[in-house]
Amino acid sequence: MRMLLTSNGLASDIVRGALVDLLGKPLAESRVVVVIDAILGFPGDSSTLVEHLESLRSLGWAEFDVASLFAGPATLVESRLRSADVILGYGGSNLWAAHAWQATGLAPVLAELLHEKVYVGWSAGSMIFARRLDRWPGDFDDQDELDMFGLEVAAPAVPLLDWFFAGHLGADWMPANAEERFARGARLSGQEVWFIDDDSALLVRDPTAEPIIISSGQWRRYGADGSLIASH
Repeated sequence: MRMLLTSNGLASDIVRGALVDLLGKPLAESRVVVVIDAILGFPGDSSTLVEHLESLRSLGWAEFDVASLFAGPATLVESRLRSADVILGYGGSNLWAAHAWQATGLAPVLAELLHEKVYVGWSAGSMIFARRLDRWPGDFDDQDELDMFGLEVAAPAVPLLDWFFAGHLGADWMPANAEERFARGARLSGQEVWFIDDDSALLVRDPTAEPIIISSGQWRRYGADGSLIASH
């Protein structure tokens, strides 16, 4: 597998470099499809989404596609996923994004393509592979989001990882107690949590092995008992 789980997409030089290494060719020779379902359910100003899409497009891809998993028959969406070199799961709601893959019947396609393509997660797009995603709403105080989207339970898009991903460590809009929150969530869920900043990413080649840290910033790793195992 070639999974690059990021907090802030491809804004960091070190993360972009890691992507090029995974592709084995320049972005100018690569096709990307950006899956934006995670953000579409939120009302209000979409300027940030547009800005992020423009920043991604400006990287100079051979082809830049933006897709919703619900945009037409599943077979049509599947063809767009298969035609890309990079599948980028954009941020928003991790719970809705995971649900969208399952509800459209495209989760098995994603599971297959994870062995063929490069997958880049951006924030919520990095959070949809935890096996115990069902624990996220209760253990990480995210029940409101589950209720907002009318979901009875949370389930992963593809159950791969025995740990949770969390992004935006140190962001000025994150709660002051964010580190305590994720440490508590690790303890309650009995799952490790990787909490990384916007200048970091986790590279997953084997979901049963520890991810590789790619970082010019900060990160935390909490054990299943909530203790801080490692940090930078």
